[in-house]
Amino acid sequence: MTSDELMNLIGHLVEAYQNSTAHRVAASYETDYDEQGVQQANQKQWDEIGAHRYREVERAVRAALPAKATIEEFMPVRPLPGGRVELRATDAASRPVAVVFTGTEALNLGGRLTVCGAVALDRIGVKADTELKPVAEGPAVGTSPIPPVVPGPPAPAHLR
Repeated sequence: MTSDELMNLIGHLVEAYQNSTAHRVAASYETDYDEQGVQQANQKQWDEIGAHRYREVERAVRAALPAKATIEEFMPVRPLPGGRVELRATDAASRPVAVVFTGTEALNLGGRLTVCGAVALDRIGVKADTELKPVAEGPAVGTSPIPPVVPGPPAPAHLR
């Protein structure tokens, strides 16, 4: 489902709520008993339509968004061109989930996760400095990620 389709479902739900509210208010101001009954019947009809549309939106959201996700073991975070960072995970139904952050968002999230981790450790009596591993002495050596090998068709016989 696309975001436009989801927004249309939400728009239909809001329309049903608005119509139900309008009929309820009209019924409360109506002095004619028969006309008040018509307005209340219309309100009940729009309430039922709204309940149906709410269930449609709920199904769409549950299908689109994972209830629980776990971080992938192999390369869960990777830098992308253009200063973006991708976080990959797998949801409870084993569907892949990818979240793309700007560099600033990723840095902000990383800082917040670091603080939350330190607070969580402190609450259970473990000091964060005991969990930090020392950095090896000497200059840091960077490595570039090795691109994955994608198997292709076998080489032609004359090139073997």
